[in-house]
Amino acid sequence: MRSVLSKKAVFAAVLLSLSSFPSISLADFQADAGFASEYVRQGIKQSSSNPVLQGNVIYRSQTGLYGGIWGSGIDRGSPDSTRFEFDGFAGLYLPLTQSIDLDLGYTYATFVGESDISNDYGETFINILYDQSTTLGYRYSADFFGTGEDQQVIELAQLFNYSAFTFEASVRNYKYINTTETVNWGSESRDDYFHFRVGVARSYFANHMALSIERTNLSSDFSGGTQIVFTYARQFDF
Repeated sequence: MRSVLSKKAVFAAVLLSLSSFPSISLADFQADAGFASEYVRQGIKQSSSNPVLQGNVIYRSQTGLYGGIWGSGIDRGSPDSTRFEFDGFAGLYLPLTQSIDLDLGYTYATFVGESDISNDYGETFINILYDQSTTLGYRYSADFFGTGEDQQVIELAQLFNYSAFTFEASVRNYKYINTTETVNWGSESRDDYFHFRVGVARSYFANHMALSIERTNLSSDFSGGTQIVFTYARQFDF
C-alpha cells in the first residue's frame, strides 16, 4: 500500500519499499502532502469532523534503516487549544526469511498548541510481517499522552490486493497498564478498548487516495463512534 498520509499507511509504504532493496538507491527520500476529511487517532476523532492538512517526509536506506516525520492538523474544539501533531519516527527493517520480516523502532509524538499541559510521549514498536500482507504488531508507551500511566497496543492487520486496489482490515487493542480515577476508558475498572478498521486504497501515478470506515467500542464520551474517512496525498520523490 502506498502512503496516503495516515501514520499506519506511511509505515506500510516504508516497509514495502524496503522489502525490494534492488529498486531503491543507497538512500531514498520521499515526501507526501495532502489532506484527510477527519483526523482519527487510535479510533478517536481529533478534528471535530473537519478536514485537516497532513504530510510526511521519509528517509529510507538500503541497509534497512529508515526515519522521518509525520504531521497533521488538530481541532478538538474548545477548550482544547492543540492545533498540530508532529511524530518523529526511526526504525530498522530486517528480512528474516523469504516470507517473514521484522520491523522495530521508536516514535515520539509532539503536540503543538497553547496548552500548558504537555501531551508529548514516546512509543516503542515491533512488527512481524508475513508475506508483506499480514502484520502482527506491539507498541508500548511510557507516560502515554502525559497521563502518567503506560499504554500497550496489540494490533493485527491484513492487506488484500485486487486489480489496482488494496484492501485493509485491522483490529487494535489499546490498554492502560494501570488505571486511576481520572485515567481510564470510561470507568476505573475499564483499562482497554478495541479499534476496528476496514479500508481501500488506490493510486494513480503519484496521487494516492484511500477510504476507510473505523469504529471503537468506546462510549460516546470519547468520540470513538463510526467514522468514514477519505484521505488524499501527492507523492514527491527525491
